[in-house]
Amino acid sequence: MSYIESNIADQPSTVLNWHQGWETIATSRLWFFLLVGLGTMSNVVYTCTVPLVGFGAIAGSTLIRRRAIATAMTMWLVNQMLGFTLHHYPLTLSTFAWGFVLGLGTLLVTLLASMNPPFAQNQTIGHYQWLGIAFAVGFILYELVIWLAGLALGGGEGFTLPILGGILMGNAVWAIALSSIHALWVWGVVKHSVLPSRLSTNPVK
Repeated sequence: MSYIESNIADQPSTVLNWHQGWETIATSRLWFFLLVGLGTMSNVVYTCTVPLVGFGAIAGSTLIRRRAIATAMTMWLVNQMLGFTLHHYPLTLSTFAWGFVLGLGTLLVTLLASMNPPFAQNQTIGHYQWLGIAFAVGFILYELVIWLAGLALGGGEGFTLPILGGILMGNAVWAIALSSIHALWVWGVVKHSVLPSRLSTNPVK
């Protein structure tokens, strides 16, 4: 059998099943559209503090990269469209610039989470360790981008501990809720999956 098949066959079944479950969901259109739908709905619930970091971290760590980027950018685009229509954002260069900054921050968080190092792909604990790291580092990166933009564009008065704490909490709630849904889905896939017999019993030479 091939080198890859040999490596797969040598892995514990729990590792194989976890990766199989993660990969099934990562390429699932249903999970993709669910995240897009929930992200869009969150724009109705929130105005300025949409949980872009939470969704970016979840999308990046649970979807293939192109779908993760599409999810995060769709959520950001809907936020901007609602802002300029429903919430009557002023049509100024500064407002458009801030919208670009939020989009850039969201994209960076999503790209960071989508790196998915090997330890995050092979077992449950590794996945959630990476999700925690990606969320924490992503939040710092996102706020750093906003802070740097504030130095150039003005409007940095929102950087107070209570405000940042509230934003962090809101993003964390969404990230925990979405990761719980994802975990239940992976568990369901793993529970009902069967390993290929050619890898578990009679490998092909």
